[in-house]
Amino acid sequence: MPSRLAHLLACSLLVLGAGCKGKASKTPTAGTAQEAAAMGSWPAWLDLTPLVEVARSHAPEKTVAVLSQASQLLRDGKARTADARLSPLADSEGRHWISVARADIAAIYFTTCIRGVVWRLEDLKPDTAPTRRSDFSEDTKIEPGDISVEAMLTNLDAAIAAKDPALQTQARIARARVTAYSARCPANDEVQELSEGILKNDLATLAAENHLTPDLAYLWAGVQMADFSGAAAKPFLLLARDGGYTDPSVVYMLGVIALEQSELDRADAHAREAVDLYAGAGDKEQQAQAIVLRGEIARARKDPKTARQHYEAALKLQPGHPTAVLGIARLVLAAEGNNRAIAYIQSALNQVLLTGPLTGENISLAAGNLESLTMLANDLDIAALCRDALLAEVEREPDLTRRGLRYFFAATIDARLGEYTHARAHAVLARDEFLAAEGPPPVDVDGFLARVEALAPAGS
Repeated sequence: MPSRLAHLLACSLLVLGAGCKGKASKTPTAGTAQEAAAMGSWPAWLDLTPLVEVARSHAPEKTVAVLSQASQLLRDGKARTADARLSPLADSEGRHWISVARADIAAIYFTTCIRGVVWRLEDLKPDTAPTRRSDFSEDTKIEPGDISVEAMLTNLDAAIAAKDPALQTQARIARARVTAYSARCPANDEVQELSEGILKNDLATLAAENHLTPDLAYLWAGVQMADFSGAAAKPFLLLARDGGYTDPSVVYMLGVIALEQSELDRADAHAREAVDLYAGAGDKEQQAQAIVLRGEIARARKDPKTARQHYEAALKLQPGHPTAVLGIARLVLAAEGNNRAIAYIQSALNQVLLTGPLTGENISLAAGNLESLTMLANDLDIAALCRDALLAEVEREPDLTRRGLRYFFAATIDARLGEYTHARAHAVLARDEFLAAEGPPPVDVDGFLARVEALAPAGS
């Protein structure tokens, strides 16, 4: 049962921190997705055609005319110009429709999120998808034309409160799109938590009303995957796919679900397609993950030789790939026992923790790799082996930061295993190593120790 793949997938694709914590969300009426069609196709949403069509019978004539002009500008790749065309009507009679359109454009086309406070649009060539990045540098200046996230959400709240059902639905669609990204690039933790809550509530409402757009059906599928099961997610993935939402992860998720349901031929067909799609997109990390899925399918077929070939192919493409490392570790454990599995994981740490000097962005990357490795080791036998590999010959590790990371993530596994005394001791050793390294610690050791104290039974 590939629960670790499903969990990783839901958490990584969804931008929903709350969804990855297993918090239940309201389930729409059974059969909703099967009986519905997505609200507009995704290609049509790229120029806001579905919004413009609804506005024709609900918004003032002048508003509709400007929305149509903005739609044409989007077809020409001019998202920033389209927003500028809408902006003068921000306080007009049709302001709520303008707010919805501007929010849709911002969510679909922004290229830079600056400190979680504003989003920046750019005019691109037609049919060019935006490349997104987050910029939290205090030196980056906010420019005229940048879009305030707070103002955008405030305007959408007002549109939802306007009591026009058609407008409410469109505003809720736009708000879900905006909060999906404001949760990923938040100004602070409070904004992230608020965005996640709004997003899940809006998705649940739209699902219950059969008003999910293809992109939001995809997000709602991820919530179902995280909170319930692949079976609950599948109808919404199909809804997204049938609506023209062509992200490769849709196919990958269908493969994970097919494996979960022991439909191995179907799972492998989806996995092969996902590998090809990710390769075409140049996304080596996700291509490697799709290859790992093929390894999991081979392992389910009791074919360890083929499984290992897939895992090693993933590692060749993406050295240190955590799920590939764990896949091989499970094969070694089954065939050769604990000691050889520990030795394998220990040898793989050189790639997981990167090679060469550990400085700058590499520190965060190494910490993230090791966090993924330990998080995905979610069965207790593999978790214990990972802990033993992290501690094996750790004193021979010459880099203080790497040594600290090994102690720290060993401590996180200690805590998961209920070994709180060991967790405290290893966390303190990690803190000492980070202090000796004389740089900012890449993990919050003190916060972890506080959580251990809160979780540990009295006297332990």
